[in-house]
Amino acid sequence: MDVIHDIGMRCCDIAHQDFLIKGQGIEDIYKAKKEGRIAWFMAVESLTMIENEIDRIDILYGLGVRMMGVTYSESNSLGSGLKEEGDGGLTSLGKKAVERMNKLGVAIDVSHSSDKTSLDVIRLSKKPVFITHTGARKLWNMKRLKPDNVLIECAERGGVIGIEAAPHTTITRKNPRHNLESFMEHFEYIKDLVGIDHVAFGVDALYGDHVGLHNMFSSNMSIAENTKGEEFESVTHVEGLENPTEAMENIVRWLIKHGYSHEDIKKVMGENILRVLKEVWV
Repeated sequence: MDVIHDIGMRCCDIAHQDFLIKGQGIEDIYKAKKEGRIAWFMAVESLTMIENEIDRIDILYGLGVRMMGVTYSESNSLGSGLKEEGDGGLTSLGKKAVERMNKLGVAIDVSHSSDKTSLDVIRLSKKPVFITHTGARKLWNMKRLKPDNVLIECAERGGVIGIEAAPHTTITRKNPRHNLESFMEHFEYIKDLVGIDHVAFGVDALYGDHVGLHNMFSSNMSIAENTKGEEFESVTHVEGLENPTEAMENIVRWLIKHGYSHEDIKKVMGENILRVLKEVWV
């Protein structure tokens, strides 16, 4: 259970950069844990920087990047991003990029990709795909969260879905103030939808003023477009999920309090992620 508490779902959730994974695989994560160190690996949330040069994926891989997002909010040469009104899905170049990532052994993330782009990637990829940080659009209608059909297809093809906790994302009609309870409502909904073997936590939390950072960079990161829709209560911080340390410890406490078994807690706190990474990192 505590392996994932050390490595996190995404490298931005880790504050202490201690043990870089650059190709040895899952065994290095366990080695780091055994030695009392923190294992982390590099990820990029979008491949916009490769422009129309597929071979740049190989360069990123050579630099140690082991997880790559296809698009961020804006569309790029590979496909449509979250904020676009028109959803063209994966481009022909994007299809080549997916094939190259499969060949290299790169984990693919579609958290910030549009619905159609996400489905295109999931269906094309020969390896399971990650949605590292998201929630259920069924519970709160905003673009930043995924619809049921995307969540189901990701899981049916072996992927893992991490529950997002960045400010003003995983809120619900029952819990319109973003806090641990609304976050866990998204977890339980997706767990019931796709099964506990395909759910984890990608809290996307930061140390410091996460809300202030979002406000400052709202236009640059298309945060306003991706969270617009129903009215919600603005918060200064996400209660119970204030930073990576508090988030992971409070999630475990919540799971124990609500009767989850030791085996199920191990799955959602790391084993599901490690299982898929082992399959993808060839």
